[in-house]
Amino acid sequence: MPSGMRALGFLLLLLLAAPSLAQSERAKTVLLFVPEAVTVPAIADFTRSFRQTVLNGARGPVSVNIEYLDMAWFSSPEYERALRDFYVAKYREQRPEALVVFADATPFVLKLQRELWPEVPLLSILNDDFLAAALPQSPYLRGNWADLDIPATVRTALRLLPDTRQVVLILGSSQRELDAWSFVEQEVRSAAPDREFVGLSGLTLEELRQRVRTLPEDSVVFLIGFMRDAKGQSLSGYEALRLLHADGSPPIFSVHKTMLGSGIVGGVLMDYQLLGQQVARRALRLLEGEPASSLPPGPFEANVLAFDARELQRWNIPESRLPPGSVVHFRQPGLWERYRWQMTGALVAGLLQAVLIAVLLLERQRRMSAQRLQLAVLDSLPGSVAILDRQGVVLRANPALARLEVLEGLTPEKLFMPGGSCLETFREAARTGRPPEMAPVAALLQDVLSGRAHEGVVEFRGFTADTWFELRARRLELPEGGAVVSLMDVTPRRRAEMEARQARDERAHLERVAVVGELGVSIAHELNQPLAAIHTNAEMAQRLLQRTPMDLPLVREMLQDIVSDNKRAGEIIRHMRALLKKGEVSFVRHDFNELVRQVLRLVGHDAQLRGAALTPLLAGSPLLVKADGVQLQQVVLNLLVNALDAVGPCPSGERQVWVRTRQQEGRAELVVEDSGQGLSEEVLAHIFEPFFTTKPKGLGMGLSISRSILEVHQGRLQGERRPGGGALFRCTLPLA
Repeated sequence: MPSGMRALGFLLLLLLAAPSLAQSERAKTVLLFVPEAVTVPAIADFTRSFRQTVLNGARGPVSVNIEYLDMAWFSSPEYERALRDFYVAKYREQRPEALVVFADATPFVLKLQRELWPEVPLLSILNDDFLAAALPQSPYLRGNWADLDIPATVRTALRLLPDTRQVVLILGSSQRELDAWSFVEQEVRSAAPDREFVGLSGLTLEELRQRVRTLPEDSVVFLIGFMRDAKGQSLSGYEALRLLHADGSPPIFSVHKTMLGSGIVGGVLMDYQLLGQQVARRALRLLEGEPASSLPPGPFEANVLAFDARELQRWNIPESRLPPGSVVHFRQPGLWERYRWQMTGALVAGLLQAVLIAVLLLERQRRMSAQRLQLAVLDSLPGSVAILDRQGVVLRANPALARLEVLEGLTPEKLFMPGGSCLETFREAARTGRPPEMAPVAALLQDVLSGRAHEGVVEFRGFTADTWFELRARRLELPEGGAVVSLMDVTPRRRAEMEARQARDERAHLERVAVVGELGVSIAHELNQPLAAIHTNAEMAQRLLQRTPMDLPLVREMLQDIVSDNKRAGEIIRHMRALLKKGEVSFVRHDFNELVRQVLRLVGHDAQLRGAALTPLLAGSPLLVKADGVQLQQVVLNLLVNALDAVGPCPSGERQVWVRTRQQEGRAELVVEDSGQGLSEEVLAHIFEPFFTTKPKGLGMGLSISRSILEVHQGRLQGERRPGGGALFRCTLPLA
């Protein structure tokens, strides 16, 4: 029993809460009134776009109710009273959050608002500005207008058809159209004052069709609207247009985009879908609680320049005459667009047939010339070249060079003799060791012939120590396999490389000597400090030894300081010797930060003498690189000395040099910046060229040598302008 009572109480709570929940989730309502039926294309486009935009843009549940008033065909006072009674009965108990009314339905909806919803905001969209200005002043009413730009359409038509003599205006015979006739006529006449005006209104449909058929060729027709003819027959402007176009009328223009594609050439057309979107966005602001009086006044810009490509072609109107910003619709596909795949297939089939015939005619000639060409190429290649089969047997070879006979018994005739096994010859030389270093050659040849390698190159010494040879092997992409093998004497190239390396090292050594010479005062200062400390500590130790009793701990401390200062002086001297010493390049692992610190200590006193502030900003973790430490320190030293020279002309207190290191994308980076005069575009273009310098006494070799050193280390050096003034040099090295 207690559990049953608890369940009953829970149900009662749900029933009591249901109204409040329903109230919190009630959808907001926007009520739209339009003057015509949904069968009118303009009304259909406007309402469909309005509904979709509101539903997509609302932040919560919303309901869009649309009322079609059919005022174009039913405009009597009795009909209006019947509408009023109907909507009063329909909406007496409902209160929408926003009201929207389109065009001629505005007077009727204003009466409904005063009677049913006096405090519900109303947005009215009229056909012209003077209609909006005539609306009553109310904080719950905002009037905007969407102007049908008849004068612009007339001027556009005359621009496209400059030989036009007669402009023809067509309107229906409904009361609304008769009331608007004088205004529309004035709009047309004002845009074409020098053309003959013909007005066609108050006619039956058959009379209208007959009159249009008999118009002269130099006429242009403007169909503004057609809701009813003189007999009372109801039809839309869209339907009247199709009938007139089918009768062979002159060029027809309009102001409604809904008619585009049914026979009009085009014009400045009202885009009712665009208008529906713009009006819906204003309605959403009303749904959010914004007052109607705060909505922006003025017109909606919903007119577009649009034309039918088929009608332009029909009336021989080139698209070059169209106003800027025009959009052309309904372009007819050309022959290529319509039959693209068929024409492509025919062209491809014909091309393939022609190619096949050409191949068959040339195949025999190619086969006959292939062997002659192959032999000619082999004969023209430097060194000895041979074609081997899969087992390493020589199939063809070019004449051998006499200089290759230095391979001690492995003459070119023996190596590349047709029918002989080149692979076995190299294997035998590898087993006997004469000449030496044949094992890599035989291994490479075996790998290429077996398919384990596609190609390869190996260099090896000749029988004498000062000779070098290069063997290249490349696998033949043939079903039967094989390889192309070339043997060349590369002794001149190796000698040239060694001489170039020696010359580069010599230039680098001379540059180091020059830079170290410039730092003589700084180096003397660095040595003077530990030597002065040694002298002071030695004198103090002598005095301590003469005391009684002797202070042995203090004497021991003095001697330890002497040893430390001696080591420091020795390190400075060893570092200077390393910079000045000629030696072989040795690539070992170094901490790039430590190399930079040593150079900073070396130039620190020189910077003080120049009155420059040297600011190190080094990476917190080691930057390990595999390099020759002396050469890298030469690069750093060169960049620092250049930076100190650059800030020399600056006023005291503005001579700044910054040194930064960091790890960047797997590379060690050094940046040296200065606050000097900077680098011009001309200097940047030539700064790394040999013998180019901006210093009065410079040789122009420092940066050129520095870049060469970094290139040997697979690094890079570049210069650029420093933001804020000065120069910036950046060098990068791969991490070890």
